[in-house]
Amino acid sequence: MSTPPTKPPRGIKHPKETSGLLMSVIRTLSASESNEQRDREKAKLEREYKKSDQRLDELVSLHDQDLTQVMQLFAKLSARVTLSREKIHAVKENLQACKMLLHCRRDELKKLWLEGVEHKHVLQLLEEIDQLREVPAKLTSFLNKKHYLHATQLLVSALTLGEGGLEGVEALREVRADLQSKKQQLHMKLMEELSHHIYTHSTQEVLSLCRQGSGRENLLNSPFQRAGELRNSARNPKARRALLDVSSPLPNSQSTRTGLSAALGQPTEGDVSEDIDAVDPEADSEHFMAILVECLALLNKLPDAVETLKVEMQTELLAIISRTTKQIRDGPMSITLAQPGQGDPAAARQQPLLELLQTIFEQFRHVATAHSAVLQRLSRAADKYHADVRLYEMADVWSKIQAVLQLLLTDYLDIQNTAGDTPQAPTAFTEPTSDMSMYFARRKPTRQKRTPLFKFDYSSHAHNINSYLKDQIRDGSAAKEYQGTGKPPVRDKQLVCAPDPRNITFIFIPLMRFIEEIEHALGCTPGSPCTLNAFLADYVKEVFLGRHHLMVQRAIETATKATDAWRATTAPEFMQQLGVSRPLLQSTVTVERCIRDLHDLMQALPMYAEHFLSIICNILRSYRETCQAAYRGIVQPDSEDKRICSAAWLKDEDISRFIKSLPNWTDLQKQKATHARRRLLRREETTEEESPEDIRQRNLREAEILASNLGEGGVSAHEILSDTSQLRGLAQLQESMEWFACSVQLFASHLPRGDVPSPHVQTNEAGIPALPESSVQALDQLAVEFEELANTCLLVLHLEVRVQCFHYLLPRTNNLGRFAGSVIDSQEPDPKVLELSRVLVGIDEAMNSSLQLRKSKYIFEGLGHLIAKILITSAQYIERIDEGGIQKMCRNIFALQQTLTNITMAREIALDHARHYFELFYLTPEEILNNVMEKGPQFSELEYMNAFQLIHRSMPDADYGAINIHLSRLSDILGEVGVTV
Repeated sequence: MSTPPTKPPRGIKHPKETSGLLMSVIRTLSASESNEQRDREKAKLEREYKKSDQRLDELVSLHDQDLTQVMQLFAKLSARVTLSREKIHAVKENLQACKMLLHCRRDELKKLWLEGVEHKHVLQLLEEIDQLREVPAKLTSFLNKKHYLHATQLLVSALTLGEGGLEGVEALREVRADLQSKKQQLHMKLMEELSHHIYTHSTQEVLSLCRQGSGRENLLNSPFQRAGELRNSARNPKARRALLDVSSPLPNSQSTRTGLSAALGQPTEGDVSEDIDAVDPEADSEHFMAILVECLALLNKLPDAVETLKVEMQTELLAIISRTTKQIRDGPMSITLAQPGQGDPAAARQQPLLELLQTIFEQFRHVATAHSAVLQRLSRAADKYHADVRLYEMADVWSKIQAVLQLLLTDYLDIQNTAGDTPQAPTAFTEPTSDMSMYFARRKPTRQKRTPLFKFDYSSHAHNINSYLKDQIRDGSAAKEYQGTGKPPVRDKQLVCAPDPRNITFIFIPLMRFIEEIEHALGCTPGSPCTLNAFLADYVKEVFLGRHHLMVQRAIETATKATDAWRATTAPEFMQQLGVSRPLLQSTVTVERCIRDLHDLMQALPMYAEHFLSIICNILRSYRETCQAAYRGIVQPDSEDKRICSAAWLKDEDISRFIKSLPNWTDLQKQKATHARRRLLRREETTEEESPEDIRQRNLREAEILASNLGEGGVSAHEILSDTSQLRGLAQLQESMEWFACSVQLFASHLPRGDVPSPHVQTNEAGIPALPESSVQALDQLAVEFEELANTCLLVLHLEVRVQCFHYLLPRTNNLGRFAGSVIDSQEPDPKVLELSRVLVGIDEAMNSSLQLRKSKYIFEGLGHLIAKILITSAQYIERIDEGGIQKMCRNIFALQQTLTNITMAREIALDHARHYFELFYLTPEEILNNVMEKGPQFSELEYMNAFQLIHRSMPDADYGAINIHLSRLSDILGEVGVTV
């Protein structure tokens, strides 16, 4: 064997083989002109040929082994290809032979193939029949565990299978009938579960809190919404995503076996999944309701389900009210309020009804939320399965809620009884009625024409209360309220409190808050309220306001026209309840209660606050006229030509202004402000001690002014109020008017003021909206007028006591001109003095029982200075006086001093001053002048002059020349001393 050529070392490159050189040589040879040139080219060509030949030899020797191997492999492949061609030719010949043989036995083979297909189909049917036989047991198991989605998928797949390939199997007729029955039962069960979760399961937490006695405050804070939000946020996010994405198709006849296998336990592809390992399938209520809707869609029952939900909505809502009512009636609150002697009747009626409404409102909110979730699932299920169904809307839910609440309010507001009543329209209190003055004035009373308070003949609202009740009577559904299906149409009248139109006063604000929620949910505009809002507005306007206005009118008429209307209440418990220490007039207390009741109505019905304020102002105007008539009836005598001196004085603005400028009056007003604060704090009234000098300086000026005005003309008997009962009535009127004015001022101070009232914006703590400034100012002005009447009564009493002192003590009017001889034999005080003492004691008893201590003090304080001034001034009217007359006058002064001391509980130093004055008459004019020079003047110059004149008149041989000398010396001495008293 020849050795294979060695490969050239790596890195050595052969010259590049090209054909360009040969072609170039050929062209050169063909184009050459000389032989030399041709020879050169041939030599060159030969050299190149030799090089190529040498290179070829080298390549052959180099690749000889590879070429040998290639040739060997080519020979083998050629042999195999030849063999394969021969085998293919043999196979083609065999196939032709088989074809001929099969063609000859075609019918026999076809018969065998058909028998195999039949046997395979029979085996499949037997397997499906076995699966159908297992469906009832598995379906029962799923239903017991409330795995409704698996149960529905299993049932639908079984029904599809039974109505498909196994439809003609007579042995499965009972199985198919049983499955159809179970389908109906499952549909009813699904609807029952869905209704339970919408109306019962979603509200059971609210009822549980109510059962535990959570109270109204917890319900007002709406903890159920916060708890619902926490539950929603804590739910499984996968389940929530699955709930929001519905895309699984219904099983059909082409995938019967696949759907049945999936229903028998294999998981299905879809958005609503059901965990069969869950302990409580109902833990997530929203997801559970989504499963129920999906099951209804699988059963092709969406239209029936929607219609059932719409039909049973009102019945279920009424059932919620019935359950809540029973819960509150059987709760701990009802037991507490039912115990005799505990709690007030208003609280016993108010708290259970408030709790009922708040609990119902919260449950209705949860029901609306549940309906919203169900509607979303129904909409997606209808789109997914292409169901032809018309869904209800949330507006339908809120409409049913409003209808149910209207029925509830019809019971508790007693509308069925009040709507049929048409009470006589009361007076509008637009002008003060003058007929009340007939009880006090001596004139023929005039009556005003009564005008109706409200007229709603042209109301824009289509259904008023009466038409609404007629519609409810005609409506057959109204007869089934509070009753479930299958029960007789009898209304369950179990209520948590007695029906009463005044129940609206404490449920109005919670109702309006819930109505605002409804209108916000419905998107109502301010000009188009919801039906419940219109119903409530019609009731308040057409029924409640009219009836209450009539009640107020009757109460005011009873308070002012009854026989005991102007008698004071003296019951201690009643006075303690009012926080007063002195009796008040029955009429004042009754009117104040009416005002307080209207104030409560302003808080309870803030939308009608301005209307109630106008009623209050009209009532106050009417009562002001009545009280002024009562005052005139006391101070005006039967005869028009006679007058009461004290009241006539107060008509003079100058005198009235003077008396109110005196220190004792200004000090009384300061005490009044302090007393008002004590009244708010329920403290006892106290008096502050003052020095005698302070009292003397405060009352001296008043005594001088009164003496200068009344001391000359005197006071007749017809010019005084001699009847103590009249003075007591005047005192009671003063006390009542002051208390009433304070109450009105306090009421007005708490009213919010504004230019534009807004019934939906609460501007103060009581919830009353802003009221017009003019109306509140009118109320303030009325309070001022009542206070002025009280001040007038007190000033009349103050002056009346002093006027009576002038009447009894002035000698010009009571025949006390002589204090000498046999006139003074009696050792008793003068009868007029005794009568004055008796009158003062009677007045004091009347004032103490009718007026506060500070007012009684104001009436009697300074009276000693006035009496002393009257007695000292009376010296100029005495004709003669001797030692017995001086003693008589001292006894009179002592009797009056003792009487005033018992009244004021302080020694009347001013009467000591008067007694010292009359003791001057024991002295001679010279002795009096010497005392003035030694001790200074104790009396005024006029009083000394009157004393000198009386002494000279009492002398048997009076020397009128000496009197001038004494008076001249008196003037000189007083001028030297430089002091006048």
